[in-house]
Amino acid sequence: MNIPWSFKDRLLALVSPRAAAAQVDARAKGAAMEMFKGASTMRRSMRSFNPLPRDPNEELSPELRVLRGRSRYLAANVPLATGAISTVITSVVGDGLVLKSKLDRKLLGLTEDQATEKQNQIEREWQLFCKHCDFGERLNFDGLLALALRSVLESGDLGVARRRDDTSGKPYALRVQLIEADRIANPAGKPNTPTLVDGVELDAQGRPRAVHITDRFPYGGYAASRKTKRYAMYGSATGMPLIFLLGDQLRPGQVRGSPYLAPVVESLKQLGDYADAEMQAAVVAAMLTVFIEQETPDEADPVIGDNTAEGINPENEIALGSGAVVGLAPGEKANVANPGRPNASFEAFVSAVSREIGVALQLPQEVLLKHFQSSYSAARASLEMAWQFFRMRRSWLAWNFCQPIFEWFMTEAVAKGRISAPGFFTDAVIREGWLGSVWVGPSRIQLDPQKEAVADQLDLAMGVTNRETIILERKGGSFEATHEQLVREQRRRDADGLVTPAPNTGFATSDRASAASQQDESDSKAEAPQPLFQPVINVATPDVTLNPVINVGGSTVHVQAPKQGRVDKTFKFDETGRPIGLTEEPQE
Repeated sequence: MNIPWSFKDRLLALVSPRAAAAQVDARAKGAAMEMFKGASTMRRSMRSFNPLPRDPNEELSPELRVLRGRSRYLAANVPLATGAISTVITSVVGDGLVLKSKLDRKLLGLTEDQATEKQNQIEREWQLFCKHCDFGERLNFDGLLALALRSVLESGDLGVARRRDDTSGKPYALRVQLIEADRIANPAGKPNTPTLVDGVELDAQGRPRAVHITDRFPYGGYAASRKTKRYAMYGSATGMPLIFLLGDQLRPGQVRGSPYLAPVVESLKQLGDYADAEMQAAVVAAMLTVFIEQETPDEADPVIGDNTAEGINPENEIALGSGAVVGLAPGEKANVANPGRPNASFEAFVSAVSREIGVALQLPQEVLLKHFQSSYSAARASLEMAWQFFRMRRSWLAWNFCQPIFEWFMTEAVAKGRISAPGFFTDAVIREGWLGSVWVGPSRIQLDPQKEAVADQLDLAMGVTNRETIILERKGGSFEATHEQLVREQRRRDADGLVTPAPNTGFATSDRASAASQQDESDSKAEAPQPLFQPVINVATPDVTLNPVINVGGSTVHVQAPKQGRVDKTFKFDETGRPIGLTEEPQE
């Protein structure tokens, strides 16, 4: 293997050529044993690339303050960063996450009706708490949720404290306080130790046990008079959490979280500066300024470059303006550079950089820029990829923020007797049965609601989904509330003599639909059982060039093209409803 001689090798060769040759030969043998190119120290592109493994807290702590400041600045001043964070908050939280109580009724020994009634009671009490849950008396629970997520994205993490207010006269004394990440810091500026990391006190096993919180923001005019106090994170008697940190943990043993924008801080800053420069150049290019040179100018006219002892006189500086006319002294010439703006390649460059930024933030470019110009399939793929990220973040937020606060609420509600929950305080397993919940957020964006409805209809008919799942994913509501509303509407329509069409779509639309399907008992026994859903899919001929038309009626889904023939493909089912065959019938 040909190993190049370095400067040190040549310098050593002047003293001892044999030693220099041996040193190069040793490097050659080491290079021959390297299995991974990424670990090579011989390749020219990898010689100076030597980041060393470090403890996660030693790696993050020295740079955390700078990252927070830059992340907040970008979120406030660079549109792309502002839009990225706002998109995540809108899609994950939206107008709030709704609690759906899900009791383990078999564990608790409840009937279905009893469980439904108890779940409705828990949800009503939760709504009462949510109206006045903010310790700062400014936000409801949905507002706290959005603020908590924003703080995590911009600062990396934040503290959530359990507080009480017994003087408010509200049904619940429980209050939730959000503590900004900067206020959780080591007392008196002490350096980190193995058991104290950026304000978080750890036990011998590295588990958080207490936090040190300043009474005010640690930087600024009041920083000198701040005081730090230690707070235990768990109750000494019950072991329940009193304060917890909300943030992403990217490495085992990592105590504090890093901002969402940390990997793209430099890219966002450079892109923001570039956009500002391009905008300023375009503004300058749009200005029309006329310079007039006079043979005998007025003595009162300013002279460009008339200097004072301190330099150029600010009063004599000339600036470009829209439609400005500027007089010049004899012999002076005005040379104006043409910026050549607007820049034709600006959009293409921003698009390329935004794709790279979107990859790091898990936001497809179309979603990041809110600009969909590709095909339907590409746009749908972008939305699906973004939805996977939003759903993951929502699940994380519900489990790490909503659920702990819900447990605080249930503890007070049961202790006060507002909710009867036998065994809640005496059996940990029974307690978990009472704390079951699902958190419902904004529904997924639908590019083509008709296609989504047809897909849901087919899935429901084949038994691969249920109505509750469809309602949760598409509408964001609950099956019980939707069903009760449909029953009320149907009863009123029946009372007023209105006829409700009942197509065979796989969805039960009224009681009359099931009543009409009940034929004479003797005829039913003589006939073979029919499947619930028997779709007929019409496929257009290959030479169709017009856009297809989708018609939905009864149990038939037609995908056809105007003025062209089609082929009806009908699935056949056995007595149990399983597909057993397919028939094709040409149609004129």
